[in-house]
Amino acid sequence: MTTSTEEIFLNNSRVCCVSDIHIGIHQNSLLWHNITIDWARWLAQELGNKGVTDIIISGDFFHYRDEIAVNTIHFVTDVLDIWREFNIVMLVGNHDAYYKDKSDVNSLSILSGWTNIKVISTLKNVHLFNRSVTFCPWGTSIKDIPECDVIFGHFEISSFKQNSYKVCDTGIITVELLQRAGMVISGHFHLRDERNYDNGNIVYLGNPFQMDFGDAGSTKGYYILDFETLKYEFTENKKSPTHHKVLLSELAEIGCINAEVRDTFNNNFIKLVIDRAISSDEIDILLNKFQTLSPIHISVDYAINFSKYKLDEDLIKDFSGVDIPTAIEEFIELMDIDNKKEVTDHTLDLFRRCS
Repeated sequence: MTTSTEEIFLNNSRVCCVSDIHIGIHQNSLLWHNITIDWARWLAQELGNKGVTDIIISGDFFHYRDEIAVNTIHFVTDVLDIWREFNIVMLVGNHDAYYKDKSDVNSLSILSGWTNIKVISTLKNVHLFNRSVTFCPWGTSIKDIPECDVIFGHFEISSFKQNSYKVCDTGIITVELLQRAGMVISGHFHLRDERNYDNGNIVYLGNPFQMDFGDAGSTKGYYILDFETLKYEFTENKKSPTHHKVLLSELAEIGCINAEVRDTFNNNFIKLVIDRAISSDEIDILLNKFQTLSPIHISVDYAINFSKYKLDEDLIKDFSGVDIPTAIEEFIELMDIDNKKEVTDHTLDLFRRCS
C-alpha cells in the first residue's frame, strides 16, 4: 500500500475519536436517521462545551457498502451541516469500501466537496503536535505500517471481541501492532474495549450508540485523545436509546411498575423474555400495558424450558443449554460449501441482530 505524507490539519491537540456510525442502518429507516441526528446534535454540543473542534472517525461512516439509498444521502447532509464548524478526518472502513480488501473505491468519495472533511483512503503518516501519526484505512497490511507514536485504524485484531459472544481468532496480532506504535485506536468491532500492555495501549472505540440487541448492556460514547500527553478519556452517551432484554420473572418479582421499570422501557427498545408459563391472552394484556410506558419498540421472545426430549425409555436429554452461535459454526463447518468463514460471519451477524 502506498504511504502518503500529505498533511492532515488539526486545530487542537485534543480531538474527539468516534467510529462505526453506520448511517443508513436498518434499511435506511427514518427512525434510525432520527436517532443518528439526535446523537450528532448531542455530540456537537458536548464538544462545543469542551472546546474540541476536531473529530476523527475511524471508519464505517456509512452502513451499506454496495449502495447508498437516496434518502440516506440526503440525510447525511443534515448530519454534516450540524458538524460544519468541526474539522473532520474520516478513515474508510470496510462498510465504506466497495472491495473487501482495499479502500480506494469507497462511498466517502461523495463527501469530497466538504472543505472541512478529509477522507483517508490510503495509508498516511503525518506529524501532529510533535507526534508521528499513521492513519490506516480498511485493508491496510501490518507490514506497511511504519513505526510511529499513534495509529488510527479500522482493524480486525486477534483476541478482541467481534461481538457479545465471539472473540476474533484471526487478523492482526497485538504484539505485531504494538511494535509499530504504543497507542492504537481502532474502529470495526462494536464493543468498546481498552487494553493496557507493557509496551502500549489498544483502544477499540466501539459504535457511538446501541444499534441492535447485540449491543444490549454495553456502554457507548466518545473518546477525547490528547496528542500532547497521549492520554484519553471516555464520555458515556446517555442521550441515545438503548436495548434491553427484560425477563418476565424479574418483572413479576418486582411486582409493580416502579421508576426503574419506567426508565428501562421509556424511549428504548425492549425484548420481553417470557421465561415462565403464561397464556397468549395474558401476554397481550402485558404488551398493551407496557406500551403505555412509551418504548420505541417492544417484541417478545420465549425462554421457557420445554426443550426436554425423550430419546429412548431410559435417556432424557435436556437441550436448553445449547450454545446457538457455536452450533451455527459447527453446522456450517460440516457443510460442503466455499467461503465458510464469510457464511459463518454473516449468519452469526444475523443471529446477533435478531437475538
